[in-house]
Amino acid sequence: MSVTMQFDQDLDTVWARLQDPDFRVERSLALGELSADCEIEDFGDSLTVAMEREVTRELPSVLAKVFNPKQTLNFQEEWQADGEGWSGTMQITIKGQPVVISAEMALQPQGDGCEYRVSHRCKAKIPLVGGKVEKFVLSQTDDGAVAELDYLKKALA
Repeated sequence: MSVTMQFDQDLDTVWARLQDPDFRVERSLALGELSADCEIEDFGDSLTVAMEREVTRELPSVLAKVFNPKQTLNFQEEWQADGEGWSGTMQITIKGQPVVISAEMALQPQGDGCEYRVSHRCKAKIPLVGGKVEKFVLSQTDDGAVAELDYLKKALA
């Protein structure tokens, strides 16, 4: 599953906001997460992001038997300069759950603005309901990415 968002602002403006740990925490809390912590290391031509976010999700009944609705998510992002833009990978783990979400991301110039793309994959090692878990997690992850990018777009306007 993937999400693409166009920004009217140039790549440097969008990138500056994405590498601001205070903005990332503010965004998480504004979108209803219970807590968020973010550390970013900038190496010039690469960037690492570590976030821990506590969330509450409404779960379908079949998944409510397997998951606690209150979850801690750990995010690890690795970004590299890529031509005129940036490309990266992300791994999200759900504390105490056999679920891993991975993603490939890109932020590239496009016309006077730029484009952010993210493509998610999920692996849930849970007998019988693993496929349902993966579908649910991917839909939640894509919905979350859209909400985060919409928040960024409004913050830059």
